[in-house]
Amino acid sequence: MGPDRILIIRHAEQHDEPGIDGDGRFDRHSLIVRGWQRAGALIPFFRSADAPVPTPGAIFTSAVAPGSESRRSQQTVAPLHAVLRDGGSVAYDERFTKPETGALMSEVMTRHGTVLVAWEHSRIPACVAALPNAPPVPSE
Repeated sequence: MGPDRILIIRHAEQHDEPGIDGDGRFDRHSLIVRGWQRAGALIPFFRSADAPVPTPGAIFTSAVAPGSESRRSQQTVAPLHAVLRDGGSVAYDERFTKPETGALMSEVMTRHGTVLVAWEHSRIPACVAALPNAPPVPSE
């Protein structure tokens, strides 16, 4: 049957300045401070009493792989995942690399409830295009 709702978000902030990893070390593959702030803001967005969308039961984010070392998508959902994991209510999947949008969306379609996908912005159109009965998707 598939999920009730699929939410696809881009990773949070990156910039010309180096990012910072979860331990506070400079890392060019990580979010900048503003990105970590936005990542933290996903918690009340999904968990507040008047949240505009249901809490995800599954979170997908891209794998770190050779030639694709960015951890920004994983870091974007890390605070939300930590809260949901502590409550025992979320599946987490980081098996798919950025180009594997077809395989990713096939797996997404096996889930139920609300699914959150955090992906690199340039690949989001390919994620949407891989859905069954996808509408026309702009290239940017």
